[in-house]
Amino acid sequence: MQRYDSFNGLRGYAAVGILLMHYLANMNPIVGTYLKKTSPLLYGQIIPFLTMFVYMFFIVSAFSMCCGYFRRFNTQKFTEKGRERVVSEFDTEKFYSKRYARIWPFFALLVLIDVVMKPSISEFYQAFADLTLAFNFLPNPDISVIGVGWFLGVVFLFYMIFPWFVYLLQSKRRAWFAMVISLAFHVILVQYFLTSEFCTESQINSPRHNIVFSFPFFMVGGLLYLYREKLCFPKMWQKIILLVLCLVTTGIQFTPYAPKPFGENILWAGVIFILWVIYAISGGISIKGFKLLDNKVAAFLGSLSMEIYLCHMVMFRIVEKVHLEKYIGNAHLLYWTYCVLGIGLAILFSWTVTKVLFPKCGLIINRIRGV
Repeated sequence: MQRYDSFNGLRGYAAVGILLMHYLANMNPIVGTYLKKTSPLLYGQIIPFLTMFVYMFFIVSAFSMCCGYFRRFNTQKFTEKGRERVVSEFDTEKFYSKRYARIWPFFALLVLIDVVMKPSISEFYQAFADLTLAFNFLPNPDISVIGVGWFLGVVFLFYMIFPWFVYLLQSKRRAWFAMVISLAFHVILVQYFLTSEFCTESQINSPRHNIVFSFPFFMVGGLLYLYREKLCFPKMWQKIILLVLCLVTTGIQFTPYAPKPFGENILWAGVIFILWVIYAISGGISIKGFKLLDNKVAAFLGSLSMEIYLCHMVMFRIVEKVHLEKYIGNAHLLYWTYCVLGIGLAILFSWTVTKVLFPKCGLIINRIRGV
């Protein structure tokens, strides 16, 4: 499998960006309103936009999955006794076992913590749904137990349909046709199905929980994989142009001229993320050996990006218990103190659980089994 190390930066920085957005949204309303009035560009536009990074996660997830498994799904043809036979290298057991092993333990731990902190029958039911990782099949998958876990619901559903996704990518013509259909279905969903006639208010307010709404971003990841060799621009001037395009399109997002295809800004955000992913595929610009998306910090954050994303609101609630507003009167300093402490705790918790606790638990279990 070819590795794209610059994706570490995309994942790591995106996780931190989403943390900044969620912390701003969950600050005391008086503090949040003051911040937006004093610095409307930063707190009113840039930081709220960081919520869109989940769609970049979808693109990168689809691309990465194709890197690891697309060729294994591709059938191999050979002739036996004059007849053509087809064989696939795909191992269903290993594929789904690896997905569960990567996601379930850490997520289950957070769900347990949430239920212990707020025990109730409602929490129990929602926790049960969370632990199945199949909660996106619910008629209204707006779950409050580890609310940010909605992302896992969409991604795990994508894992379930991945064989069909590979089928859509078997030829570039079919892939482009599927891309057009997914965009059309996205628009129809927004304009027709996401109404009170078909959905509850929470479903209308949280459309990205719906796989149909988010599927175009997975399709983009698949298409970028099909064209990955042509998008791996090796020359410095090509990478500079890519970086300029990334910065310009991102900057346009925060102007009154930001495009809104079909009346929504999500698809323009998709264009921004496509360019950043292409920049990552190219490897990015290296200045004295340093790359923005491929360095030690990016690699570290990228390796823990999912865990940081999942636990950051738990860390926010812990910091909230300290009541820092009693000691910090400046709203800007208060917010960034929350962010620094939250990021630090999220990283520490994620690293401790995944690198220390789980490996030791696995070692103990193996010893008990006599392995």
